[in-house]
Amino acid sequence: MIEIYKTYAHTPPHLYRAGAKYFITAATFRKMRLFDDKAKERLFASLLKSCEKHGWKLEDWVILDNHYHIMLTAPEDKINLSKFVAEYHRFTALFIKKNKPEAASLPRIFNNYWDTCISYERSYYARLNYIYYNPVKHGYTQKAEDYEWGSFYIRCRDNRAYIERLQIEFPFDEVDIEDNY
Repeated sequence: MIEIYKTYAHTPPHLYRAGAKYFITAATFRKMRLFDDKAKERLFASLLKSCEKHGWKLEDWVILDNHYHIMLTAPEDKINLSKFVAEYHRFTALFIKKNKPEAASLPRIFNNYWDTCISYERSYYARLNYIYYNPVKHGYTQKAEDYEWGSFYIRCRDNRAYIERLQIEFPFDEVDIEDNY
C-alpha cells in the first residue's frame, strides 16, 4: 500500500494513502457566495471529470454557495490529491471569473482545501451524515432531502431506509469540522 505523509509550511500536514477514503472541504475566497446554480453545475462537472482523469471515486458531495464537502476514494496506484484538487478548482475558478463580474478582479476564487484521510468506520459515516445535513446546518433548507446540490437528494430518493439507519447510528453533530461559512 502506498502511504506518504507530507508537511508544508503554513498548511496542515497531509496523509496520502492509496485506496483510502478522503473527506475534503474547500471554501471560496473571503467566504464570498460565488456558487450560483451555474457555478455549482460547473464545479460538479469539473469534479467528475477530474475524478475520471485521476482515478478518484466520488462517493458523496454537497455544494453550497461558498463552500463544498466531498467524500472520495483515492486511487490504488498513485497519490495525486493536490493535482486532482488543483485541476477542478482551476476550471471552476476560470468559469466563475468569466461569468461573475464581482469575481473578475479577485486574486483567487478558492482558499486552500482541507482534507482528512478517514481511518475508521465511525468517522466515515459521521462525515457522510455531515455532508448530507450541511444544507440544513447552514439554513439553505429545513429538510436535507430537498436540497438538490448534494448526493443526499439522490440517495434519499433511491434508498431511504439506508439513510435513516445512518442518521441514527452515526450522528453528524459528533464530528468536529471547521465549517463557519
